[in-house]
Amino acid sequence: MRTAEKRIAEVAAHPGAVPGAAPALVEAVLRVHREMELAAQVRVLVEVASSWTSGAFAVGFATAGDGRTLAPVTGMGGEDDPRFQSFLALTPTQVGAWLADGPRVCEGLGSFSAAAPDWPGPGPSHSISAAVHDTTGKPAGALLVCVERAPTSEVLDRLGRLIDLCRPALDNGLRVLALRELVIKDDTAHCFNRRYFEEFLPEELARASRFRSPVSLIFLDMDNLKQVNNRHGHAAGSRILCEVATRVRGRVRKFDKLFRFGGDEFCIVLPETAWHGALEVAERVRDAISARPFLEADGGEGVRMSASLGIASFPLHARTQPDLIECADRAMQRVKGTGKNAIGVAALDGDDHGG
Repeated sequence: MRTAEKRIAEVAAHPGAVPGAAPALVEAVLRVHREMELAAQVRVLVEVASSWTSGAFAVGFATAGDGRTLAPVTGMGGEDDPRFQSFLALTPTQVGAWLADGPRVCEGLGSFSAAAPDWPGPGPSHSISAAVHDTTGKPAGALLVCVERAPTSEVLDRLGRLIDLCRPALDNGLRVLALRELVIKDDTAHCFNRRYFEEFLPEELARASRFRSPVSLIFLDMDNLKQVNNRHGHAAGSRILCEVATRVRGRVRKFDKLFRFGGDEFCIVLPETAWHGALEVAERVRDAISARPFLEADGGEGVRMSASLGIASFPLHARTQPDLIECADRAMQRVKGTGKNAIGVAALDGDDHGG
């Protein structure tokens, strides 16, 4: 019998360990173990934690696999409550830093705070915060629950036991995430591929709609890469694409996503970013590409390159995936037709203007 099953059996065999809670605990553990995806496991944990504590609302965060940043994957209730908005105001990086700061994080579930005096924004009556780790201590996610009254020690103990028993399941969730990375990566540029872009963007737009936050899309097209291929060969062109991806990743946040859309085109998805923030990112990216030559490692003077970029934001410019892509692409095409090596921003009337 596997370790997780043994531990579940031990809980069921000793119902007195958590008075009146063993059946609910075992059922919750089984629910988490039935899920293979990490995000789905976190959703179950949020539902259970909210139910057991009579939470007014809750947010669940999960890692994208890097073990550093946590992005929201689920939210329950409280959309019109300003306290709920203070939960959502935490960026993924802030969530990770906040949970890692001070005594709130320890082995397994982490400590629960009956009060959070340093909460950014309108404070909840009581807050429960939990950092979720796998069996090796690697961060997998986080739970933030607002309750109107402090939970009993029995409830907190039950939640701690739940997380501890779910660690093997989280191991599997992280492994599935790692395997999925191999499927969704572009072999040439070593960034995410278009297949994953078509899957990720609708999910991100749905999440943004749920949490009432903006999302921006940057459509990037390399200028004159065809001429480089003709002069230096396609192998050189492929190395340039890989270096482009490296330079772009150095100018965006860890939870922003870079995709190779096809050929010499890339897309950058910026969660929780309005168009003016995306314009700042796009300028950093444009400068990173044009600032110094490519292929310097091959000897000689290298190859000077530039890029044309278009920006569109949800929900300002478009509310659907196809429309958002079209707006960003149209903004980029306007730049291509008026000199290249610049940035265009989609306008509200459907036309575009330079950034």
